[in-house]
Amino acid sequence: MKFAKADAETKECFGMKIDEYCDRKNLFPLDCAVVHFRNNQYPWKINHGFYEAFFVLEGECEIEFEHKIVTLVKHDFFVIEPELKHTSRAEFADVMITCTPPFDIKNVELCE
Repeated sequence: MKFAKADAETKECFGMKIDEYCDRKNLFPLDCAVVHFRNNQYPWKINHGFYEAFFVLEGECEIEFEHKIVTLVKHDFFVIEPELKHTSRAEFADVMITCTPPFDIKNVELCE
């Protein structure tokens, strides 16, 4: 099934522009969005019960865990397992983020 850019819903979240390709009506066991990082950072969080995969389309970003930082550059792919406290940030990056099962804010714990 094709999810066209023209049909993506653009949102603002934590100061970032997010193009959401799959919405709550999605019948598949995953979703997809492109996050446009511009000198910003997601808050620290823990994903309960879902995997989060990052694929860098442009630029460079970091994913920080409690004891390490992973740097991703264009065309790198990285999967975050459930239950890991982390944050992601970039000065400039366009990152495709896919979650399985699909993202649900009720399954995200924001941390300080």
